[in-house]
Amino acid sequence: MKAKTTAILLVQMIFAGFLNINAQEKISDFNKEEIKSLMFKVTDWQNQHTEHLAKYRPLNWHFGAYYIGIMSLYEATGEKKYFDQMYQLGEKYSWATENDIYDADRIAVGQMYLDIYKEKKNPKIIERLKWVLDAHIKRKPKADVRFDGNPYRREWWTWCDALFMAPPTFAKMYEVTGEEEYLDYAIENWLITTDYLWDKEENLIYRDDRYFEQRTPSGQKVFWSRGNGWVFAGLAHMLNVIPEDHPKRSHFVEQFKGMARKLAEIQSEDGMWRPSLLDVEVFPQPETSGSAFFCYGMLWGMNKGLLSKDEFEHVAVKAWNALEKQVNDEGRLGHVQPPGRGPKHFTRDEWHEYGTGAFLLAGSELCRSIDKRAYPESHIKGKILYENTFSSQQDVADWIMEGPGETEFKENWMHMYSPQEKGHHVFWCPNDFPASFIAEWELQNIETDAGLCIIFFAAKGINGEDIFDPAFPERDGTFRQYTKSKQFNNYHISYYANGKDKPAREIAHLRKNTGFNKVQIGEPGIPVKSTAIHTMKLIKDGAHIVMFVDNRKIIDWTDDSNEYGPVLEGGKIGFRQMQWTHFRYRNFKVWELGNE
Repeated sequence: MKAKTTAILLVQMIFAGFLNINAQEKISDFNKEEIKSLMFKVTDWQNQHTEHLAKYRPLNWHFGAYYIGIMSLYEATGEKKYFDQMYQLGEKYSWATENDIYDADRIAVGQMYLDIYKEKKNPKIIERLKWVLDAHIKRKPKADVRFDGNPYRREWWTWCDALFMAPPTFAKMYEVTGEEEYLDYAIENWLITTDYLWDKEENLIYRDDRYFEQRTPSGQKVFWSRGNGWVFAGLAHMLNVIPEDHPKRSHFVEQFKGMARKLAEIQSEDGMWRPSLLDVEVFPQPETSGSAFFCYGMLWGMNKGLLSKDEFEHVAVKAWNALEKQVNDEGRLGHVQPPGRGPKHFTRDEWHEYGTGAFLLAGSELCRSIDKRAYPESHIKGKILYENTFSSQQDVADWIMEGPGETEFKENWMHMYSPQEKGHHVFWCPNDFPASFIAEWELQNIETDAGLCIIFFAAKGINGEDIFDPAFPERDGTFRQYTKSKQFNNYHISYYANGKDKPAREIAHLRKNTGFNKVQIGEPGIPVKSTAIHTMKLIKDGAHIVMFVDNRKIIDWTDDSNEYGPVLEGGKIGFRQMQWTHFRYRNFKVWELGNE
């Protein structure tokens, strides 16, 4: 047995050496455009191969996991054709789920619906899904998470895969509605299931209770690669939503970190994981779907500050290098174990939509990692260009208000709002700023029921004119005058989003105008109900744009000057509010970008 193990490890080491020829060694070595191109290739191949539709229903988990990956691809790259693909699919099936509504596998598709809803805000998108989730919550019996011998095992989260399918769907419904019962249900039942299936010695999870006593021929416990991948990715998706101060968040963080450390420990030399995680001899072929989920989770954990770069970067990089090798020249991702409930044999030619979904999650997170490491987290402030405390009306005597907005000054703050909520408005600083600068200001929400805050910057006429050129038509705060103007260009970031028509979006967006082109979906901006004082920082380093809320990065994007025209250089800065908004501002400062 020892000789056999040594031979297998030797083969893995040789394979690993082959894979690592010209392989990247750290995240900053990767080229984001190459990663995007590979993901587009894999997605387009998958979209052209629909043989599995004859066997698996298009709203079931096999495809639901793929759709989740496609939405992540869209969010990381801004490639709108993939968003349109998902929207058209939702329309085709009337935003429905499968009929056996208590089965976790049938509601995974709802995560894609909720991501679409964040953009479209059309209630019909989540109407059916909300009814389904409400039916879950209204059940009274205590969850029975036994699998073996349980006639109702499909109605509770009795198998580990369910933790990717169902809990994040409930958590995302909480995210878009603010109704805490959805998050409470997800957390309570997640903890019931993991308390039953989690192996605290190994920090891995059994597929279901039939595996508690099973052992491989060499006596190892049986932990299924993709099953643990479902849970590792599910943890990331739950932690994306659970508030930082939630009393149960620490349980999820502990599970996530524990699993990450174990997975790093048992990663094979070639960068992949095997179907049976603790026994590579049983099925020695690499398994792509589990490996992709593990790669994704580790990248996500580093991006969120939960995992140490020193400890996990080499693990994630080695995994992605290996995953790339599983894509053939046509774009097919191979070595994906077929549907099942535990480790089993398969070939390198096996492909499945959920494997592609996991690959897209990993690649999208790698793109975000590249963005985070391509530039320093802090930039040096050079010479001060502009400073305004916003303490009195005199301080803004030369500022220009467009639309029915007003300012008033109290306790060294500038309040901005529209009396009787008459209309949207933009307040412009009269100065022109260079192509590279750092801007900071403080602000606080006074009316949390609704509102939207945007900053316009690099605003200049299409031919280089001042935006207040008398030849331009007068503007009155109407949005299209700034986003689809034929007179001037700008970038804009929405960093607080809680409109009466589209409530509680929260996610920051960066757009490039003219044309209202969404170029990045960022991180959550100012929480919709927050009444804290927040410090904003906007950095424009030529083509590179970064924005922070309280030192938390919400936007990080580089304009490649290709798809939407040349990089916008210098210009004016303006603060926009929707008519329902009442914020107060102070200490607006702009610096040159200094040299390091």
